[in-house]
Amino acid sequence: MRFEFFVSRRYLASRERRGIISLITIISIGGVAVGVAALIVVIAVMDGFDKELMERIMGSSSHLTIRRGWSDLPFTNYQEIVAAAESDPAVVAASPLIARQALLQAEMGIEAAKVGIHIQGFDLDRESRVTSFMRDVKYGSARPGERDIVLGLVLAHRLNVRLGDPVYALTKLGQFATGPHPKIAKLRVSGVFQTGLYEVDANFAYVSLDTAQRIFLLEDVADQVHIRVKDPYRLEPVKQRLRKAIDDPSLMVLGWDEFNPEFFSALKLEKIVMFVILLLIVLVAAFNIIGTLVMIVIEKTREIGILRAMGTSHRQILAIFLLQGLIVGLVGIAVGMAVGFFICWSLNTWFPIQLPAGVYGISRMPVLVKWETVGIIVASALAICLVASLLPAWRAARLQPTTALRYE
Repeated sequence: MRFEFFVSRRYLASRERRGIISLITIISIGGVAVGVAALIVVIAVMDGFDKELMERIMGSSSHLTIRRGWSDLPFTNYQEIVAAAESDPAVVAASPLIARQALLQAEMGIEAAKVGIHIQGFDLDRESRVTSFMRDVKYGSARPGERDIVLGLVLAHRLNVRLGDPVYALTKLGQFATGPHPKIAKLRVSGVFQTGLYEVDANFAYVSLDTAQRIFLLEDVADQVHIRVKDPYRLEPVKQRLRKAIDDPSLMVLGWDEFNPEFFSALKLEKIVMFVILLLIVLVAAFNIIGTLVMIVIEKTREIGILRAMGTSHRQILAIFLLQGLIVGLVGIAVGMAVGFFICWSLNTWFPIQLPAGVYGISRMPVLVKWETVGIIVASALAICLVASLLPAWRAARLQPTTALRYE
């Protein structure tokens, strides 16, 4: 056992009974443990919510989207683009779609209530491999026919329609024999989907690609080609390869994170702020460590003087008291990790917290422990404990033998 560690361990022991950690040391360890446990549990819950949210967002949208700039201009060579995308080894599947806005109403007539929605026309044979719309259908059929439409659950409730009911889609002005009139398409509700994202369930509906081309008065064209990749967090190399394969400067290859950058930045900022706030608990515990070590320095002034007179260097004295802070920090971190992991495991198995599915889209609170996050928590807590030990350790190292033993 090294000399510095031996002395550090003895100094942390109680004066009255060796081997029993003093009360103030227990308080310091408890403070670090509470802070680490709180950080692990809260960040694990936030990571769980983030994972659920990201899965739902990526399920209802594609990882990559190829479109003609930020306009709605369609393109005719969408089949070639799909083939070029699916030839990339990182691409799972690609599918063309029509994405347009329309007014939807449950009854005919000028006075009928109209709801503005996004209608998407899917290639039904390919779409299930790219997004989860067809897998999220709760009622009815996931494959709408030529004159069918599948609505989001909230949208169906807003329109007060059921399976088999007719709805009318007002899409765009068309030139007819009697002059320009809005195109009105009568469709039958063949299914209802629920993604768990309120904005999607309230504002989206989908039809087949042929039906979308017909009701929007389009030829054999597509507005976008959306793509699913193997790793949605490593998009840049795939985007570069697709741009070269398409070789059309008018087409943009956009990632899922480029459509709502403010939203994803807010999620990241929220986690950082919560991490900093909870880290203050560890910071409070660090003041206990400072108090503990200062008291030990005052109490052991005579022993420090004897050690210095026996030839112990400034560096060794500094190491002795830094090791004391490190021991307190390591024990507190170990206890905090054990408590935090136990709480996370209990929330996943024994005591799951039930949530209103209509509000959150999930039935119970998700908990996800990421080891890289735990590593950051442990490193931050350990750094705070070491920094807190510096001041009393430096004070102890500056004691001179004559000063320490003057009144002994």
